[in-house]
Amino acid sequence: MTEDHDYKEWIEVAGLTDYITQYGSGSSLYDLKLSDLYKYLQNPYSNISQIQKSSKYLTNKHGIIKEVLRTFKSLPSLDYIISWSDVDDEKKIKKYERRVNDFLKQIDIRTFVRDGLFEVGEMGTVVSCFRNKKYIQFLDLDDLRINKQRNGRWIVEYDLSTINRLRSVNDKLMIIESLPEEVTINKYNLYKKKGEDYRYIELKNADVINLDANRNVPYGLPLTLGAWSSLLQKEIIDRVERSVADRLLKTIVILSAGHLDKNGDKPVPKEIITAYFKEVSKLFQKKNGGNISNQDDSSGTGTIALPHFFKLDTLEVNTELFKKELYEKIENDIYANLGLSPAVIWGGGSSGNYSAATLNGQKFYQYIYTVLEKFEIIINRYINQILPNNVSCQFIFSRTTIFDKDKHVDKYKELYLQTGISKFWLESLTGLPYENVIGQAEYERKILKTEQFMYPPSNAYTQSGGANGRPPEDNPTNESTIKSKSSNGNNNPKPSIT
Repeated sequence: MTEDHDYKEWIEVAGLTDYITQYGSGSSLYDLKLSDLYKYLQNPYSNISQIQKSSKYLTNKHGIIKEVLRTFKSLPSLDYIISWSDVDDEKKIKKYERRVNDFLKQIDIRTFVRDGLFEVGEMGTVVSCFRNKKYIQFLDLDDLRINKQRNGRWIVEYDLSTINRLRSVNDKLMIIESLPEEVTINKYNLYKKKGEDYRYIELKNADVINLDANRNVPYGLPLTLGAWSSLLQKEIIDRVERSVADRLLKTIVILSAGHLDKNGDKPVPKEIITAYFKEVSKLFQKKNGGNISNQDDSSGTGTIALPHFFKLDTLEVNTELFKKELYEKIENDIYANLGLSPAVIWGGGSSGNYSAATLNGQKFYQYIYTVLEKFEIIINRYINQILPNNVSCQFIFSRTTIFDKDKHVDKYKELYLQTGISKFWLESLTGLPYENVIGQAEYERKILKTEQFMYPPSNAYTQSGGANGRPPEDNPTNESTIKSKSSNGNNNPKPSIT
């Protein structure tokens, strides 16, 4: 046997391998890659559709993104006031105020704004449509064309070609029924007959709310976009860790072949290596229950006899690939790029404290309020549609958050004591619209007549001023007044004043 022949034989032996799968490593064909993200960031508005889809995917995949969006929508208290331009006609104002309040309840104003905040934070853009002056619908961005303005307001058009994705006639009719009234079956049929000139339908009551968009671009960018690169880096590390864990569970066994003789002159032939390799593979398949019908009886000890020139070893796995500092750095990068303290999201603890959460929360809320201003414009436009031309009002959100609401309660109390304005105090104290609080008070006094049976104990408030504007001595709920009347004390002669 020549040296060339020996070399060739060893090459053939070295090529004898088996394939080991790595299910459970966490990889996916649909994962967003860092290369994709960098391509999107080079020109975000040219890749806005891919960014929106990626944001929805990452929101559903990563709890931290969803928690940030939940904080984004839940941080503002969404208390509001309605100021009227003319308050001279009391009856007219009461009539239209009731109409506005009923309308705000009908559209569920707080739910509308919170859902809108979540979606605009997730997608960067939300398009609302005021339907029949009764409710507000969010439209799918993939179904719309937004590429021009009129009087500073973006024009929203529905793309009829999106209905072609549905094959069933019933499905098409159902979708058209769910869309704004401008989209009809007749317009769809007209588009099918005459083509592109009839493809887009303008929606008159649709409004665009975006996040950090350029003035001449209708689409904003997701709130969490800055943290995506750090999250993807964390995903890579997580996959490596899962792969390591997978290898710990599925041991890799190495079959080593030596020489037939002790002098090391005769290498083991390929045929013998192949035969023993197959036997070892069969043994592991049986151990894993691959060749037996009753897999519940797959436990046991596998045995195999090997000649002296074979050796079985297991591949050692390094379980400490990454240092603790690397994990901490990535976590800090994620929160820094999100612009939100972990204490705000998780409520303090080891990741922060209440003071840090309050400070960062207030800063975060200033950013939220810029979005709330856009919602105010839209809500005022809706309100003006249900009021006559000679009546106008302005809807405004308060500047309170869940962190500083108690401070506002104290401030509004001082305002009430100094000016008598009670609306803000009532709403901040109860968290309810003032008309509900007044309505409850009126119900208790006129219907339940609770003040005849229940009254507050004597204290600084009941002694210094009476209920319903009465002086303390004439207040029927004042403890001193009640005792005096029960003992007929008011009929006693009063001392004369000299």
